[in-house]
Amino acid sequence: MTSDDNPADWDAAYLLGALSPEETAQYEEFLAAKPAHAAALTDYADIPAILDILPRDEALALIGFDAETPTTDDGSSTVTSLAVAAEKRRARSRRTRVATAVASAAALLVVGGIVGYTAIPRNAPPGVSLQAMAPGERAGVTASLAVSAEDWGTRLDWNCQYTKDWATAVASYDLIVTTRDGKQQAVATWSPAGDHASNLAAATVIPVSEIHTVEIRETGTTTPLAVTAFS
Repeated sequence: MTSDDNPADWDAAYLLGALSPEETAQYEEFLAAKPAHAAALTDYADIPAILDILPRDEALALIGFDAETPTTDDGSSTVTSLAVAAEKRRARSRRTRVATAVASAAALLVVGGIVGYTAIPRNAPPGVSLQAMAPGERAGVTASLAVSAEDWGTRLDWNCQYTKDWATAVASYDLIVTTRDGKQQAVATWSPAGDHASNLAAATVIPVSEIHTVEIRETGTTTPLAVTAFS
């Protein structure tokens, strides 16, 4: 049995909506028989809400995936067996759909120069005004932030300046969202390049109404360097 035929390997395809109706039914039967597997899958249930950002062609190009079926000069399929061709086409179609969504996920790592969970275009939407973040517990980073409510959650846009030598030498920074019930989520990670960073953007499925604070921290630390609190 190949991985294409094994429902245990279909987690990503299921979450990204890349299975056919028949495959979906087969996968859900598998989950019903494997409750531990089904429980583990819930940890990733929010992922699709911030995927599918890039156009299909750009997403596939980003990961070097060729969506076209190879053909001969007369336009016929290079696969001689129609039965094999049908199966390969089914599997390839699923892989193409998965690759498109995964490419969007890969784009989260590069949009706006951020290495992390960026998920939206670089420039802030029209009318969005960045507000200065309050100083944190260590001087060296100043920043401005805009938080925008979206149907799928929250968009965050920010700029930052590194005002101390140490701040340009750290490996990376995190943008941390803390919810009103105390849960924390790193929604972006980026590395300094020069004395400032601009047009940074990230997204989270957490609604604005549930956000208590947004902080900039050096990765791996708990010390806030800049803070925006919501009443």
